[in-house]
Amino acid sequence: MSKYFLIPALLLFFPVFSKGQSTFGLSLNGFAPMGDLKKDSPEIWGGGFSSDIAFQINGSPIHLGGMLGVTRYGSEVRDGWHGDDLGDVRIRRNNEMAYMLGLIRIKPPVSEGFQPYADFFGGFSYIATTAHFRDGPLQEQWDVVRDIDDFAMNYGLGGGLEVFINDFLSLDFNIKAIKSSTAEYLTPQSVSYNKTDEVYDLTVKKSRFDHLNFGLGIKLLISEW
Repeated sequence: MSKYFLIPALLLFFPVFSKGQSTFGLSLNGFAPMGDLKKDSPEIWGGGFSSDIAFQINGSPIHLGGMLGVTRYGSEVRDGWHGDDLGDVRIRRNNEMAYMLGLIRIKPPVSEGFQPYADFFGGFSYIATTAHFRDGPLQEQWDVVRDIDDFAMNYGLGGGLEVFINDFLSLDFNIKAIKSSTAEYLTPQSVSYNKTDEVYDLTVKKSRFDHLNFGLGIKLLISEW
């Protein structure tokens, strides 16, 4: 598990080498599957939020930092009468992901009111599939069950555009393509109701968890550390 603490440890040392304009950002993100994940469940969708911090290194175009984020995606409601044992129960399953990524950001020099950049990052994510139970469409949930969870290593690249509002703030438009190692999870297509036994059959998927994030956020500009 020591590798999971490497990224936050490195973040503590980045300000020591920083000189120039650095940023702290918050972003709302959309989610779209790629590769095996899209094939397993093409109707999957979702969103979340993330924060990132990047320190400019000695006034160069290179920024080092990290990113934290959470995403919820792929929910589906199972409706209707489910036999005498389950009754008129509603089950909503959500896949949830929390990730921590270290990043290298390249910002070319500009003289206008905007700043393009490119990101290269790597780290890990925690992926879980959770079921929420309620007795009817308008009832409060009465139970939550974590069906399965797993860790995955991640890497990828991205890019964005900062539009400066003033000397301290900018709007941030960004996109990230994230690749992963194989992980176990459930998709809507891998959950089916067995009418004979009156239970849900869960078929665990194990494949790469590749996806795209589309973000809109705001960044705080920090001139010196």
